[in-house]
Amino acid sequence: MTLNNEGDARRVSKETSEIITLFQQYMKLEAIDKLSVATTFLIAGGVILVLAVSAVYFLSMGLVKTISVWIGSEACAYYLMGGILIIFIIIFYCKRKAWVEDPVVRRISRSMLKEEDDDEEA
Repeated sequence: MTLNNEGDARRVSKETSEIITLFQQYMKLEAIDKLSVATTFLIAGGVILVLAVSAVYFLSMGLVKTISVWIGSEACAYYLMGGILIIFIIIFYCKRKAWVEDPVVRRISRSMLKEEDDDEEA
């Protein structure tokens, strides 16, 4: 296509402007999609965290009552339960990369790369 007359130049300019506008809208939609996925993940994670903390609390209290019956001292049972929870925290802290960080990074990168692959196939 040659740009010899003024009509063709205006048409190309107009189409280029439309393409840029469509690309901007597409980028906004992509950002909204990624933000909504991240927000959903955070909200679900928060709810699960609150429920998990509540469950650990009630299970710990029940275990303290059971241990206190066996050893005869409720105070010692609380200390023992606190020690067990601290050991779990230390183990979790040492294994946090393998148990939390790597799976989260894999999941996020897989979802982003999957969307890019879908876009290339279309």
